[in-house]
Amino acid sequence: MKLKSLVTALALCAGVPAMACTNTFSLGSMGPPDMTTFGNSYRSAQSFTDCYSFSLNSAANALGLVLEWDLSSRLDIDLQSLSILSSTGAVISSLSDLSSPIFQFSGLQTGSYQLAVAGNVTLEGLNRANGVVGYFGVLSTTASQVAAPVPEPEALAMLLLGLGVVGWSARRKG
Repeated sequence: MKLKSLVTALALCAGVPAMACTNTFSLGSMGPPDMTTFGNSYRSAQSFTDCYSFSLNSAANALGLVLEWDLSSRLDIDLQSLSILSSTGAVISSLSDLSSPIFQFSGLQTGSYQLAVAGNVTLEGLNRANGVVGYFGVLSTTASQVAAPVPEPEALAMLLLGLGVVGWSARRKG
């Protein structure tokens, strides 16, 4: 049964494509708890995937918010997705519905990651672009809560058997 689960997990991982970053930035090492900001601006029409590298010192949940800003009469920015990538560039988790500026990625383990922000900058009208558009975000990490382990049925059976033997030997001596 475990072999079947392992093979399925490997097949799913092999099917997840790596994401190509057009711009890469470093956020450094993060707590938890820790907080940092990220963002970028654009002056011309283009598609982009900005990747922000960071490492976690211990297991954490990542949460934050990202906002678009527009100081242009001809350019428009549209964020398409936020993703957490592994150190190899494979997508761990992705959000494509950015109708809410708040995001969360849970259960990240100690290691290196990238936060990938993908979107498009488009030119409205026929004139040359003027002004600037961009996005700004905050990334915060909090300690991941570890659930108490649940004993396996075999361990409980051994405990009950051991208590029974101790009880039987105590009764026999008494």
